Parts: sequence; C-alpha cells; structure tokens
Amino acid sequence: MDNTNFIMIFLDWLMSFDKIAIILAGSAIGAGLAMIAGIGPGIGQGYAAGKAAEATATNPDSSKQATMVMLLGAGIAETSGILSLVIALILLFGNPLISQPGDGLVIAVSAIGAGLAMIAGIGPGVGQGYAAGKGAEATSINPEGSRGSTLVMLLGSAVAQTSGIFSMVIALILMYANPLVNSHGSTIVVAASTLGAGIAMIAGIGPGIGQGYAAGKGTEAAGKRPKYQSSVIKTMILGQAVAQTTGIYALVISLVLMFANPLLKLL
Repeated sequence: MDNTNFIMIFLDWLMSFDKIAIILAGSAIGAGLAMIAGIGPGIGQGYAAGKAAEATATNPDSSKQATMVMLLGAGIAETSGILSLVIALILLFGNPLISQPGDGLVIAVSAIGAGLAMIAGIGPGVGQGYAAGKGAEATSINPEGSRGSTLVMLLGSAVAQTSGIFSMVIALILMYANPLVNSHGSTIVVAASTLGAGIAMIAGIGPGIGQGYAAGKGTEAAGKRPKYQSSVIKTMILGQAVAQTTGIYALVISLVLMFANPLLKLL
C-alpha cells in the first residue's frame, strides 16, 4: 500500500464519522494545543521571581520595590497564557465552528490550526519574564531610577507581546471567518492549507523571546543610566521592530494560505 492510498483510506475513515463529531474531536485537540503556550509564562515568571529574590538579597532596603516590579512584569508575562486559555475555552464552551456550514474535515482542522497558532505565546511569555527579572534587578541597583526602568520594562514588554497578538488574530480568523471552509478545492489541500496557516504562526516564538531580551536589556540600561532613558527606549524599540520581522513573514504566509492560496488553483 503506497502513501497516497493510505492517506485516502484515512480520510475516508474520518469522513465516515458524523460531521459534528469530527469538529468536536478537532476542537478538543485544538484546545489542548493552545495551552502549550503556558510553557512560556511559566519559564518567564520563574526567572523574574528568581531575579527578584536575588535583588532582595543584594539590596534589602529596596525589596518592596523590587517585588512590586517583579509582580507587575510577571503579570504581563501571564498574558500569553491568558490569551491561550481564552481560545481553549471558546473551543470547549462557545465553539463557533459547530454551526458553520462547509466541509467537516476542514472545519475540524481549523480548530486544530487555531490551537497550533497559539503556541507562539511561548515566546512572549519567556521574553516578558526576562524583562520583569531585569526590572527587579535594576530596582535593587538603583532604587531612585526604578520609575524610569519600570517604564522601559512595560513598554518593551508590550511590544514583545506583538507576535502573541498576531497568533490570536489568526486563531480567531480560523474559528470565526476561515474562508477555506467553503472552498471548492481538493479537501486534502484545503485542510492542509488550514493547518499550515496555524503552523506558520509558531514562528512567533522567536520574535517574542528576542523582543523580551531587548526589553530586559533596555530596562537594565535605563536603571543604570536614567539620564539616557530616551535614547535607550529609541534603540530598544528599533531593535524590537527588526526582531519582529520573521513574525510578520509568518503572518503574511498564514494570511496568504487562507485568503489567496495559489495552490488551490493548481488542481
């Protein structure tokens, strides 16, 4: 039996199930995949807590400030986990895919793709946690400059969340407005394109970590040299913009796969 026959037999087996059952199965897988993003915040927040503990030992007098900065930054680092939780809960409790007309297999794969897209949240979680740790560290080194370093941390962490937001946008499109659901192309190509749209967004892990690193180093620099805060912010944001490039590439490919897929015209 060659691979083509195996795939066709597998697809025929899937299509033998009720349409709703296939969609519910895909939604369950998608919900589980989405929560993989929780790896990022867990690592990032752990790093932030460790740095805050280190900062407390370095300068006990600034322990309250360092702890507050750590908690603030760790709260931001939790964003990716919350966004992924929202997607998972939608798939489990308010699934819009169940009532959508169209091919059941493609709709089910849309749910899986939405979950895959949210895995990108690992990056921002790690990066933002790093920035939070550096914020706590900067506070212990220079308590008087904590306001400025905290501002840089917050700004840099917000930018680092960009790839997570891109991924959530793709996940929502896959759940609520996937144009491939009503496509008249080959089922296997359409389903694969839907899956590819979700997989592409996993690339956001890199920019999330990189931008978070830039935010952390910017926070550290602003804490040590408050008078150069403006220059630090400009350099940090410029670097973060460059670091986001691959995340934008992934977004473009994901959108092309869904809205202007040239592969569907080749059959």
